[in-house]
Amino acid sequence: MSFASWKLTNAKETQMISRKFSAKILFTCVTLFAMHSFAVDSMADAQNQPESTQLSQLKTPDVRRNDGKVRARQEGSLILDNAQSKNLKDFQKFSKTEGPRTGGGGNSCALSIYQNTEKLVSLIHEMPTLLNGQLRGYLLHKISVAKFYISENLILDGQVKDAINYPDTNEIYLSNRLCGLDLLEVQGRAMAILLHEYLGLANIDDRRYQVSGAFLQNYSTYRARGYTFIADNSYLAHTGECVQSVLQIQVIGNNFVISSSSKPGARVLPLMSQQVEDFFELGNRVWGPTKTVVVADRDAGVEYVFSSEACNSIKCEYLRIRKGNETLKTIKSSINGLSSIGCK
Repeated sequence: MSFASWKLTNAKETQMISRKFSAKILFTCVTLFAMHSFAVDSMADAQNQPESTQLSQLKTPDVRRNDGKVRARQEGSLILDNAQSKNLKDFQKFSKTEGPRTGGGGNSCALSIYQNTEKLVSLIHEMPTLLNGQLRGYLLHKISVAKFYISENLILDGQVKDAINYPDTNEIYLSNRLCGLDLLEVQGRAMAILLHEYLGLANIDDRRYQVSGAFLQNYSTYRARGYTFIADNSYLAHTGECVQSVLQIQVIGNNFVISSSSKPGARVLPLMSQQVEDFFELGNRVWGPTKTVVVADRDAGVEYVFSSEACNSIKCEYLRIRKGNETLKTIKSSINGLSSIGCK
């Protein structure tokens, strides 16, 4: 082959290689542009979705538990499914009971979880420094879809546990001991225990109780005891017999506790911090304009309206139980104690 022929052949091969290389570059650029456009469209779609849909599609937060434990599925009975509720502040009752602590162990535990969770959710909003906005939103989402099971034996890594959570299925298994002891009443410790398990569902690191412990510390700074209302609430039974009863209502911490001497157990409703302040002012009122505090009982469909009013030269305190615009009952508080009780 002459030098001229070799030069011509080499030039053709070089031109062919250059064309192939240019084509590859063009294909890569088109692919990258398409991927970028798809990502932008996906982000736009996500932003246009409702908040509830975005929450359900949230990825696990960066702060994770990372305990690396493989958790074998436990056996237990479903006692409460938070996903049945319409929203976090309107849980449906999972079981029908006459009082807060009646019924079987599962029923009583479900009601305790229901009451503590409702209170916990309100306090999470009252403690904005506990978690940042993203983590708080993800935690509240996990709370809203959690399912609770009760089990006789909870074993993890050969050790007996009081509670085990499964983030992938949003399940929390509780022992009978935990239900019958620590979760029995609405209190700071019970809410901290539930918060620890809810944080587990959200894969938020609480191995050293750094979040649930901070919650419990904040809760303990609330007033231990506030307003008290005591009155004669005796009534005539269907037999015509007078049933003597003393009504006692106390604001303990952020709990509104109603109890009656004629009935076992107590009813507990959560209060917002502003209501606690209003009750404090109501109890301290000696004279001046009427002060009023309203507590809604959604389950019973009534409102409890407390008022401190002027009665001649002294103050009088009343409780009016109201349903809509109708006042069902008016009770006067015995501020200095009851001298006698009975039907009048």
